[in-house]
Amino acid sequence: MNSQSSGGAFKRKPKRMSTYQRAVKFSKRGKFGHGFQIQDEDFQYFLNILKVSKETFENSDDKSIFVDNVFKQLNGNEVNYCSNQVVSRVVDDLLPSASDQTVLNLIKHFEIDLRPICCDQFASHVLQQLLHVSIYRAYKVTKDITETTKENYFNFINKLCKFIINNLEEFIWDTYANHIVRSCIACLCGQPYLCSKTPQQKGENIDINKDHKDLLKKYSDCIINIQQFAEMPTTDITSGLLQVLLKSIAPISKKRYKALVEKIMSECFPSDESSSFDNVSWVLENNSFSRLLDVIISESPDKLNKLLYEKYFNNKLANLSIHHNGNFTLQKILSTTVDATKFETMFDEIKEKMSEIISLGYTGVLLELSNACLRLKCKQALFFKTLCESLKCKEETEDGITVLILLGLKVADNFDNSCKEPAINIHGSMIVQNILKFNKPIKMVNNLNNLDTERLVYLLCNVKGSYIGNAYFESAFIGERSREKLIWKLKDYYVTLAKSKSGSRAFDCVWKAADSKQRIMIMNEFLKHESDLTSTQFGSIIASKLNLGMFRHKKDEWIKADQDKLQTVKVFEINKYC
Repeated sequence: MNSQSSGGAFKRKPKRMSTYQRAVKFSKRGKFGHGFQIQDEDFQYFLNILKVSKETFENSDDKSIFVDNVFKQLNGNEVNYCSNQVVSRVVDDLLPSASDQTVLNLIKHFEIDLRPICCDQFASHVLQQLLHVSIYRAYKVTKDITETTKENYFNFINKLCKFIINNLEEFIWDTYANHIVRSCIACLCGQPYLCSKTPQQKGENIDINKDHKDLLKKYSDCIINIQQFAEMPTTDITSGLLQVLLKSIAPISKKRYKALVEKIMSECFPSDESSSFDNVSWVLENNSFSRLLDVIISESPDKLNKLLYEKYFNNKLANLSIHHNGNFTLQKILSTTVDATKFETMFDEIKEKMSEIISLGYTGVLLELSNACLRLKCKQALFFKTLCESLKCKEETEDGITVLILLGLKVADNFDNSCKEPAINIHGSMIVQNILKFNKPIKMVNNLNNLDTERLVYLLCNVKGSYIGNAYFESAFIGERSREKLIWKLKDYYVTLAKSKSGSRAFDCVWKAADSKQRIMIMNEFLKHESDLTSTQFGSIIASKLNLGMFRHKKDEWIKADQDKLQTVKVFEINKYC
């Protein structure tokens, strides 16, 4: 039965159309992009440019010539054309590769009237990119840029940033102008792409001058004095702006950062003395403030975090751990805790809710608890014990089933032991990895060694479980005998590991830890199943990497060469600690 005829069959989600595909679709209906409507002929030209702009060029000069030719097509209609959806996208993509003359020409047209551009759905994106390109080129120290050109870039940056600050009260509430404000703040702190949503769009940080730092401080002073400030943390668009401001001002002015945090917290968050958790819970229901709170905790120095904890979160951690937004706040608190004594108190408060945390699926809290136990070297044994109690399983079992229960983070009553490929929770895998790095991981080590070999191989070939191999063989607290035991346990399964994408990576960990005798055992196994091994992409890579061909024809030479490598590694390790 095919997927169409099967009522309950899985249906693949249709692939999302690209900007180009959507533009073609709408052009057939006579709609040439959203925003400013341009002529059909010009639209088709920019549509073709959108299609070919991602292609590679032989050198940067060729691309620069191509880009400058595209910009010439704007032909005095720069602002109007950049207000068109497709043209805006093309200009945004190509601006970083444009010549200084082309960029400065576009700046000249944009500077005539900035207000409508800041609030335009499409032209505002081009203005952001203009600012990013300008800040990089203004601070760029190379021979191919003149002082006059750099001065023109600085003039544009200063003009735009001052224009924005003079219109802050209006712009922070506008959907598109708000992002211009964010870009100005990010550029003035030397991190132009700080507020970028696309991870690949990250440029280098810039060492900015004193004037721009002072201008950033002025932004902070103006925003904190806005009349409607109390509404800002609880609205999506303004909360995002405050998050960018906090990240930007933190390294520039500790005084202003602290003042901003105190203003946000006093306006929105009830202090410990005056509120129960019900009031705190009501505040955390607001997603915008909850995300802002995460940034505050992440960016604040230890001293300020301690003050915030004592005033707002003391004796509320148990309730935070089972709140749908509060559990993320708790994760941030745990990840920034550096005091072992304070953490012990926090742990004792949270552990009572561990069973409820698991049932609600807020497993990120458990991961951060294990991270803190590992980092601060305390409460490790109690964490493992409490986690096993919450999952209703023993700390150590003869069949090693505890590992599978921890990896799935499912209560033992709900665990199907007959399933050959049990589900692995990503947080469960990371918790097991942390436990293997604890000071006394012997029970977890024994569980892994007691586990059925086929199940162990399944874990190591799973994309989420394979990193257990790293933790096991790299842990400073797992002895040589335990490592040897696991290496010999995997005998006759190394081909299976090597053929798998994730398993081959786990195999690399095994190989690094193996001695000469164990390596010969593995190579003999590979030689015996060579055709099966080399029939897969990853198996053939490992066969080539380990020089299986030499092992087949010149075994003694291979063994001698490998022993020399092992000896070199040992000498290096000894010298590393001298």
